[in-house]
Amino acid sequence: MEVDAVIEMFQRSEALHGLKYANYIGDGDSKTFKGILDAKPYENFEVSKKECIDHVQKRMGTRLRNLRKKTKNLGGKGKLTMKLIDQLTIYYGLAIRRNSNSLENMRNEIWATLFHKMSTDENPQHEKCSESWCEWKKAQATGSLDSFHHKPALSNEVFEAIRPIYEDLSRDELLNRCLGGYTQNSNESFNSTVWHLAPKNYSSGKKILQIASDIAVCNFNDGLINVLRIMKVMVMNIGPQSYNFYLETDAARIQRADRSLTDAAKEARSSIKASRKENEEEFSNLEGQLYGAGIAD
Repeated sequence: MEVDAVIEMFQRSEALHGLKYANYIGDGDSKTFKGILDAKPYENFEVSKKECIDHVQKRMGTRLRNLRKKTKNLGGKGKLTMKLIDQLTIYYGLAIRRNSNSLENMRNEIWATLFHKMSTDENPQHEKCSESWCEWKKAQATGSLDSFHHKPALSNEVFEAIRPIYEDLSRDELLNRCLGGYTQNSNESFNSTVWHLAPKNYSSGKKILQIASDIAVCNFNDGLINVLRIMKVMVMNIGPQSYNFYLETDAARIQRADRSLTDAAKEARSSIKASRKENEEEFSNLEGQLYGAGIAD
């Protein structure tokens, strides 16, 4: 169903909008893109596939977590902790975003983030690091390396374990599809607005879904003012309370959006997430001690 819908969108783009879609931004599902290629919506023009860089970043986290589960003694203090996995995943995503116009720079920074975590005072490995984010590089630029000390480094055991994952997720074929820094954020934001009006856990017919989609478009583009316009078309009375509610709700939404984009808010979200991961790991370790095989022998 999703494949058919996307194919139809491509096939009608020239008739409706007078343009051709050059790229399909995917999330790892190859069926939809294959359907587009097979349908050949444009006679002499081939559609290219681009990756949603948010989904590519998630692959790193998923692969590292799966490796940690499958490999004995890889997790735990000083090894591949959940906090470290989150850090490596974020660094990987940032390397792609910061270098979305250069495949070579993208690949170099991906590896730079890994060697950055392996660095020690005796063996700093910051050759490919950028001064914009590397504290060692900043200290070197200001001549203060004598007072700089590295945090505990990634062990060689962990490095050798995760190296194949980095090799796979930094191959040219994948990174080439990340050029441009495309995401599906706009689509997902719109979809969440639709599902808020017509939740997935309730059965809704086609008409209800169409109405929810129309209202979502109105809210997404212009805010609740369009709801008042819909009420006016339906000959409904719009009192001062309705108007004030629209003003206050839209103002609050804009304020929340602005606040969520601040560096302080981003750092707070990262800190909360890291803290939660640490607690989960502590509970997991404790549970392992309490419920391990043969613990009562």
